[in-house]
Amino acid sequence: MTTEKFSFGVTPKMREVPPGKHAVIKFTAVPTNVETDWGAKLSFPILIFSHPEYQSLSKLGLESTWETKSSCGYQIMSALDIGVERQHEEGYDPKASDRFHKVYLESKWKLTRQDDGTYWIDEI
Repeated sequence: MTTEKFSFGVTPKMREVPPGKHAVIKFTAVPTNVETDWGAKLSFPILIFSHPEYQSLSKLGLESTWETKSSCGYQIMSALDIGVERQHEEGYDPKASDRFHKVYLESKWKLTRQDDGTYWIDEI
């Protein structure tokens, strides 16, 4: 008898952070582009460590997906893509791109929703 177990389902999407509040997340993979009922969005695989819309979270985090159209999300995507887009340019520093990729995947991030509804993210 095999010890391998099968699982099926969809990773839950993170609830919106209310204006004036923040969540603590960790990125687990590079983002992808997805098409939703509300148009194209970026989809970031994450772990949620704290969030005002979740009452109780494991210290190991909750596996989830952050889907967003925010400028913040596109800035992150751009920073990740710079290494791919510019690797053949004169003066390109692969170490800078590698450093961001490493920090992106290894750090926790404070994702704040401003009072006007925009997002801001800071490495913790």
